[in-house]
Amino acid sequence: MIINNKQTINYAEDKLKSQKEQENIIHFRNSLIPYKQALSAGLGEGYTDNIETCTVYWDKQVNYDIGIPIKGDSMEPEFHYGQTALIKYQSSPDYDGQVCAVDNVSMGNAFIKCVTVEEDGLLLQSLNIEEDQNGERKFPDIKLYWDDNPRIIGKVVAASTPIERDFFI
Repeated sequence: MIINNKQTINYAEDKLKSQKEQENIIHFRNSLIPYKQALSAGLGEGYTDNIETCTVYWDKQVNYDIGIPIKGDSMEPEFHYGQTALIKYQSSPDYDGQVCAVDNVSMGNAFIKCVTVEEDGLLLQSLNIEEDQNGERKFPDIKLYWDDNPRIIGKVVAASTPIERDFFI
């Protein structure tokens, strides 16, 4: 019994040592993964298929199709201004309320919102329930009717805060 206890303690100490070593890892320039970034979480941002891109970096690998900078705070606390939303193309949400990128084709703007497919169109809802000085929701629900030809660009699979490459030696 004492041998088993000693082995357990040794195992736990080794795991703790390994964890502490991992926390001290310094990420170097070569370990950063480039992401092509080209939507808005706020009241809607212009978006077209002819977008310019730039490269941003993050230290995690994510399977995505397009990265789009988040502008606005309507999707707080999950998604923050300045992050890059990583989007996987698909034409419908997997479930009601899934966070997706949606193109409001008739108005020429796009959103990152919680999307519910309804009989007459798409209901877009914000995560941020903040109210203005009049007690009204700062980011009210948005209804896009099928007649306006809304298009789901894809689901948001992650959001990253880009890492400056020059920060790493």
